[in-house]
Amino acid sequence: MTNTTPKKAPSVNFFKSFAMREDNFKMLTNAPQRFPELFTINFGLGKFYIVHNPAMVQHVLQQNHLNYVKDRGYEVLGILLGKGLITNENSASWRKQRTLMQPSFHRESLQRISEVVVSSTGRLLQSWKGKEGTVVNFTHEMAWLTIDIVSKALFTTDVTDEDIQMTWRNINYLNDEASRMLKNPIHFPFSFPLPRYIKARKCIAELDALIYGIIQRRRQQQNPPHDLLQLLMEARYEDTGEGMTDLQIRDELMTIYAAGHETTVNALSWTWYLLKQNAASEKTLQEESIKLAKDRNPAFADLPLLEYGKQVMNESMRLYPPVPAIGRKAAKDDDANGYRIKSGNIIGINITGLHHHPAYWENPFEFRPERFKNFEIKGDNRFIFMPFGAGPRICIGNSFAMMEMQLVNAMLSARVEMELVSKDIKPVPMITLKPGDGIMMRLKKVNAN
Repeated sequence: MTNTTPKKAPSVNFFKSFAMREDNFKMLTNAPQRFPELFTINFGLGKFYIVHNPAMVQHVLQQNHLNYVKDRGYEVLGILLGKGLITNENSASWRKQRTLMQPSFHRESLQRISEVVVSSTGRLLQSWKGKEGTVVNFTHEMAWLTIDIVSKALFTTDVTDEDIQMTWRNINYLNDEASRMLKNPIHFPFSFPLPRYIKARKCIAELDALIYGIIQRRRQQQNPPHDLLQLLMEARYEDTGEGMTDLQIRDELMTIYAAGHETTVNALSWTWYLLKQNAASEKTLQEESIKLAKDRNPAFADLPLLEYGKQVMNESMRLYPPVPAIGRKAAKDDDANGYRIKSGNIIGINITGLHHHPAYWENPFEFRPERFKNFEIKGDNRFIFMPFGAGPRICIGNSFAMMEMQLVNAMLSARVEMELVSKDIKPVPMITLKPGDGIMMRLKKVNAN
């Protein structure tokens, strides 16, 4: 703690903040224009900081991250998903678990998963064949696709289409329920017999039955497939040589399902919503994709050639970050970039605001994929553009997600013509940034090969 006079943070009246919350996404995006660094909302018992200053974000997420524990949002996710990497608050056990899981997302694993991505996307294209002229909920189609991908990446052939449908239905409900729990100021215990809680517990029980059943069958299997589940089951802690318990494996699988599915669905949906309103960008992406994916399936080795596709994804996630904000709570008093933070204060990292900050982005509200052509996502830029978070707890699956989205977009761009039906979709910032009730598209031409 320093002895210098702390900066005074601009404050928004508690009641006035409710008017701002009518459009949370607009509030988050426009905040930097009025408050260049941050603002606070006073609740009487404490302060809620909305922060979009890169230096302060770096302090909270990296330099003094041990002082900033996860807020109620992660507690809610922990109730629904268990203690996976996202919700594990114990720094020592989290570090051990992160080290143990890291090989599951190395290059060799991603190369195998890329084949799943291409195969599942091919299945989707086949299901669209013959439906030309039909209007589809593109967001729902991407949800089915990503659940299919993550299921096959985790379990290879141990899941049926019925299992995938059940998983999609239950994960979607749990994600929605988590958002409802966060927005509700009255916090009932999860064991309370509310109808929503009863349904959520039923969803968890169905997912548990699937996951534990697959784990038990896998432990008895000769010559098991080399998928993500097998990597988790074979992983060993360096200090003890022991592997994860079934409960630990279950919690990590639930986390991969929930986090890897929901954020990717939204990112893909927003990407195509933007492309359909920016014909020149869509044409450039299509030309790049056709070179690789018109008459053959793209492969992991092709990723460096999908350069514009990567720029498109980054620009889409800049404008519509998959996770619009993340929360931390100060464990002890602290000085952060000259501001005095009291123990118990909540820090809302405004990722959306950072991504639209006029001090760091030229014409921040325009869709310009080319801005990422020479953009280095490292150094100070890590805290200006952070679609997967930042600091030690940056998303472990970020390379998985980028690979998946690049390959999916390449195949869709090369083989499908679609027309945007939805107009003026309102972003709904919950735990993730949802595109309203989904992006509606009309299928015009499908080449399923």
